[in-house]
Amino acid sequence: MKNSAIPEKRVAELETDLRHLQNELRLTREENEESSRKYFDLYLRLNELVRERTSELEEANKRLTEEVEFRKQAEAEKSQLIDKLQRAISEVKTLSGLLPICSSCKKIRDDKGYWNQLEVYIRDHSEADFTHSICPECIKRLYPELFP
Repeated sequence: MKNSAIPEKRVAELETDLRHLQNELRLTREENEESSRKYFDLYLRLNELVRERTSELEEANKRLTEEVEFRKQAEAEKSQLIDKLQRAISEVKTLSGLLPICSSCKKIRDDKGYWNQLEVYIRDHSEADFTHSICPECIKRLYPELFP
């Protein structure tokens, strides 16, 4: 009889172990389902964040593209203005520095050492042209008979 009690005891132990394993399996399944739900929620949230960030980056890229185009246009306008200014500067002749002038006849000495009439020198070194006239003081001095 003792031999038949051992298998019954063993069967009872195995049934208890089976219940424990079934309980652990149930808990593991519940944990697995909870983990799956959390994973899916995180997956959805991550996808939403990726969509939002992609949208932000696309908008930023659009603004940067517009800024680049604006700057290219501004650079082209700047380049045109610089060219125009350089052309204008090349057309302008200016006199500067010290001019050696005769204190008596008012001729000007050029860079080659030649003495030129004031009018000729200015005409050759600027855009100015001369017309001649006589000031009131010189008229009185040169033609006193006209002014009694």
